[in-house]
Amino acid sequence: MKKPDKRIIIIIIIANVFLIAAAICGKILSRFNYEKHFDDAVITVDDTDITLREFGYYIFEVEEFVQRQALLYDPENPKHWWNTHFSAGMDSQFVCDYAKKVAVNICVSDEIYYKRAVSKGIVLGGSEEQQAVDEAKKVFNSLAPEVIRKTGLDEKIFVNLRIKHALASKYAESLSGSLDFSGYSEESAKLLNWDGAYYQEKILPEHTVATNDKILSEITLGKITVNY
Repeated sequence: MKKPDKRIIIIIIIANVFLIAAAICGKILSRFNYEKHFDDAVITVDDTDITLREFGYYIFEVEEFVQRQALLYDPENPKHWWNTHFSAGMDSQFVCDYAKKVAVNICVSDEIYYKRAVSKGIVLGGSEEQQAVDEAKKVFNSLAPEVIRKTGLDEKIFVNLRIKHALASKYAESLSGSLDFSGYSEESAKLLNWDGAYYQEKILPEHTVATNDKILSEITLGKITVNY
């Protein structure tokens, strides 16, 4: 049997090397660049856009909370908890996916309640606002430089969103004492939460919410401000 021409073998090897290199380069080039989308809108509530940079505040808040659970679950490998899948019929999902859902929905409810508070003339008292500012600055100053770089957050955004959250919470609290919750079994505070029945059935439908799924689908919680 005639031996294969060495030149053909070399050409085949080179061609395969180029194919592998092209595949690797393609994967790298198609990788989502979080920082390039900082100022893109990821959520729109009525006529207000929330950018990825601003959404970074909610990513941080949710990741910090879930990470504490993750460390209790597996101190040596907290990613184990983030990658845990819960089977619950139609609601089956991974912890990381549920965390993103929570971040999005808290962001939306904050925006809705904040706008309603402003329209009703509800404001934070001097001490309430100062407390929100002090807490925000304390937390922001404790953030690792890598977290700030990865989220694009700065102190002004962090403080403003903490104030917005405080005002949104104050508005929700005011509702709990003025609405008729007959027919609901849960306490008012839970009903007005982002996943509460009253909020979902009565408040949320009065607003228009759109999400930029092209960007959100590229984001995986559990490795942005933690486990990076």
